[in-house]
Amino acid sequence: MPSVRRKTYQTDPFQNDYFIVNHVRRFLYRNLLEHVTKGILVADIGCGEQPLREEVESLGGTYIGIDITQNLQKTVQLIGKITNIPLVDRTFDVLFCTEVLEHVSDTYTAFQELARLVKPGGAIIITTPFAYPLHEEPYDFMRLTPYQISECAVRSGLEIKELNTSGNEVEVLATVWSNMWFRMAPSRNNFARKIWNRLMCISVNLLAMAGNSILKPILPKKYYLSVLCVLTKPAD
Repeated sequence: MPSVRRKTYQTDPFQNDYFIVNHVRRFLYRNLLEHVTKGILVADIGCGEQPLREEVESLGGTYIGIDITQNLQKTVQLIGKITNIPLVDRTFDVLFCTEVLEHVSDTYTAFQELARLVKPGGAIIITTPFAYPLHEEPYDFMRLTPYQISECAVRSGLEIKELNTSGNEVEVLATVWSNMWFRMAPSRNNFARKIWNRLMCISVNLLAMAGNSILKPILPKKYYLSVLCVLTKPAD
């Protein structure tokens, strides 16, 4: 049975994933505009419910959704593991791999497969969470640091164009607080619980926004929400 996956990267301060989704959305849409052009072939590996498909197609790219299982809408074009995708070398101009690598136990092989599938001169856009609760269990295997991604890229013959973390200690604390309420066992009065959860989210998220405006310049950023990365394959 398909797992329930994200349909959109839109969010609001009432949501328990407000900060992490906002960072990922801005990063992805900036890179969609930079890398997706008319006529190119774009893979979305671990596509789930395909939140990027409409944008890729609106920019003129040909979208291919790849996942380990079919989604709820029955729109995944190719079923396969990220470590063994049944396609020939150098198939795609651009690959998106968003919120997927934490679910892969063999990270090095996954990177080698991404490098194999992208054309020389092509780009691989990656996002992966760091400070985020266990999800899609039991298939949640690891949290990758920028140093591990850099090591995987080098071993796979890829070049790092961009490698950053997103979020900070204030946003991590807000995310932990919000997720704590959403993931508690449901109470008898589910409607009241939903209202309470929303109130807990918006109050801490607004407080975190205010704290960011004051503390952001001095925060060490050793706790963060996600790693955001763009890799390129050297041209022949």
